[in-house]
Amino acid sequence: MDPSFIAVPVLFISLAWIIFSTIRRYKIAKLQADLQTKLLEKIGTGQELLSYAQTDAGRQLMESLKVERIAPHGKIIGAIQAGVVFFVFGVAMVAVRNHVPDRGAQAFMVFGSLIVALGLGFALAGVASYYLSKSFGLLNGASNHGR
Repeated sequence: MDPSFIAVPVLFISLAWIIFSTIRRYKIAKLQADLQTKLLEKIGTGQELLSYAQTDAGRQLMESLKVERIAPHGKIIGAIQAGVVFFVFGVAMVAVRNHVPDRGAQAFMVFGSLIVALGLGFALAGVASYYLSKSFGLLNGASNHGR
């Protein structure tokens, strides 16, 4: 069985998923921006904005206007998950190399090794992010600088 028989459809499905999820995220961000713009347009003066910002709804609106949020947990877990998936996929490619013709075996070995390295890189990046986030006090809200 030809490996491209599986690889080509997986490639097109992956590209379609990336495109559609990007479009969906763009539309959600645009709707949120439009709603926030309309809310801010209704506030006439700076004094009204300050008084609105002191309410719970105002605080939530101001919090949602922040461009970046510091949430290392999700990114750390995502990096480690990607690392594990790539590592297992790469090991599987290296293991399958014995069951393909000679020319294909070399390709499986090369790509499998590269994917294993990519998986290890993601996993190590996740571990490094965990320890750096912990030392910067981004995890559990405690800073470890004085220790």
